[in-house]
Amino acid sequence: MKLQELNSNSAASAKKALKEHFGTTFNVEKLGLFETKTMLSKVKNLLKEQKTTGTSNQQNPSYMKLVFMEQTLVHHYGELKTLPMYNPRIVVENEEVEKSQVVLAAQEMVDSIQKMIEEVSDMLVKELPAVVDGVNSEFGTTEGEQFSGQVSEALSSLQAALTQSKTGLQGALGTITGQGASFDAEPTDMGSDLTGTEPTDMDAEMPPEDETELASLEEPEEEPIGAIGRSKR
Repeated sequence: MKLQELNSNSAASAKKALKEHFGTTFNVEKLGLFETKTMLSKVKNLLKEQKTTGTSNQQNPSYMKLVFMEQTLVHHYGELKTLPMYNPRIVVENEEVEKSQVVLAAQEMVDSIQKMIEEVSDMLVKELPAVVDGVNSEFGTTEGEQFSGQVSEALSSLQAALTQSKTGLQGALGTITGQGASFDAEPTDMGSDLTGTEPTDMDAEMPPEDETELASLEEPEEEPIGAIGRSKR
């Protein structure tokens, strides 16, 4: 086999030439990246010596054997470099993809609980009133009130528990993403309905937030005559 044929063919041709012309079975598949690089360096050094001594020609079997070995090793080394285990960039990318998949799986759990919360909310707002109307008409208003109170309490407790569970899952998700807990759930007002508490006088008489209004509230209605350093309004 001539060098022109070697350059136009793949490394498989080089291995075939080694076996047919030199009786050498050159199995490089079991060589790792370091072993391949080391052997390739030795072959290149031998080829350099051949060129230095002037024996680098196609009639020299020793030179041609080294050429075929170099071709096979170069091809094998290039294949190894593309493998993830020898490519740090690919390793990092694969790790990021795997992490993203785990985060998405955890987020799906949070989303599932959110769907449950929405379903329970629909039961309270949409389905329960219709069922209560049916109980009132079929069994009586007293039974309807009892049914409405018991079901409302049960569904409200379930909604509160689901909301708390969602918050816990979001906190756990934050620990693996490094972003902390994400509290994006809409607060429910079930607690005020259950307890029946009304706003206190303190809540109703909160002072205005505007600083100008606060300043006017702190000043007396009339200022003493002749006050020093105070301009008359």
